[in-house]
Amino acid sequence: MKAPTIFSFAVLAMLAAGACAMSSAQTPPAQEANPLLAESNADLASDGRRLVVRECASCHAIDQNTVSPRAGAPLMKAILDRYDPEMLAENLIEGIRIGHDDMPLFDFNVIGADSLIAYLKSIAQEDAHQPSTGRGS
Repeated sequence: MKAPTIFSFAVLAMLAAGACAMSSAQTPPAQEANPLLAESNADLASDGRRLVVRECASCHAIDQNTVSPRAGAPLMKAILDRYDPEMLAENLIEGIRIGHDDMPLFDFNVIGADSLIAYLKSIAQEDAHQPSTGRGS
């Protein structure tokens, strides 16, 4: 059996370095460390709110201060309790029916789906920071 050559070690070192670079490149920076990312998420959430006001407010409570106009319609702040955010976005983009038969189909693009998810995450976070009233809210 041949002993490994310097060339073999060099190839292995390059492969290992490439794998490390790929895994660190796939990890998104923390919002706190990148104010531009936090600002772009705030912009996405703002766009998502406009979308929700236009498309969802006729049936759903869209924030902490509204009541669902349609009995039984889930609160928008609770949607991510029911759906994984990435799967929800993918389903909206693909036009898969979500919810119930009376719910209209929406034609979301990637930006629209990302905006909606950003808004849903923002109101879920707001809800997490609200003090509990002790009345089952």
